[in-house]
Amino acid sequence: METERKVWSAFLLLALAWGTSFFFIKIALQTLEPFTLVSVRLLIGSVGLMVVMILTRQSLPQNKSIWGHLTFLGVINTALPFFLITWAESGKDGLDSAVASVLNSTVPLFSIVIAGAILKIEQSSIGRISGVIVGFIGVVLMLSRGLGATSGSLMAHLAVIIAALCYAISSNYARKNLQQVSPVVVATGQLIVAAIVVSILAFVFEDYRVQSFTQTTVVSLLWLGLLGSCLAYILYFYVLRHWGPTRTTLVTYLLPVVGVTAGVLFLDEAIDWRLVTGGILILSGVALVNWRPRRRRIEVT
Repeated sequence: METERKVWSAFLLLALAWGTSFFFIKIALQTLEPFTLVSVRLLIGSVGLMVVMILTRQSLPQNKSIWGHLTFLGVINTALPFFLITWAESGKDGLDSAVASVLNSTVPLFSIVIAGAILKIEQSSIGRISGVIVGFIGVVLMLSRGLGATSGSLMAHLAVIIAALCYAISSNYARKNLQQVSPVVVATGQLIVAAIVVSILAFVFEDYRVQSFTQTTVVSLLWLGLLGSCLAYILYFYVLRHWGPTRTTLVTYLLPVVGVTAGVLFLDEAIDWRLVTGGILILSGVALVNWRPRRRRIEVT
């Protein structure tokens, strides 16, 4: 019971850390370009995790096989989705942070398909299939917000959905291949790999001289690095170890609540009927996928 309470606490704190990340990404993008923002965020997160490892007297793995898994996660679970979400929120056609957080809540839908239909580690049911269909309708409805605008806006929607797919793949992959490795070690290893990859891309494709680090930008980067990356990934792999990929990805249920609230309150982002309806359909879909009817007990007299 005590362990379950700790996992729930970690789960809720993870929702807060990741849910507010969409908000701080939008702020930092006012003075930074996507690759640079992500690279600095990952560097800060990596340093924070290295400090945690020193304090907890842990060390990076020596096994090449484990580093192969960490490299995969560094690219698919961190570098790629971080960039896609950041890019999707950038520019004049960029998504509002609220929209990005809602689209990201499709992670459990992808996770169910991967775990059930592909890996065969979970059974399919009418509820699960119905949930996938309802959630997909919600995603299509939200995508329609970009159809009347430029192609960049539509591509931004698709970028976040691809990022959600990356998270779903990674959660199942990590559960299968790194179950016995410490959450801190897994988080540190993958962030180091991701930081190296994105830093190289930032150096090649972006010019730091046209960017600036204002006080607001620095605060946003510290939040994204220390809370949205360092702490968040420790919590993520801790919850994943105890709950498995399906229940862990349920954290994205709460991200729209945090993300939409922050975007509307602090960035004056607009809400329209497609955002609300699409968000409700997505959340209803993931709820259907994971709903378990209570079995009625039959008493024999």
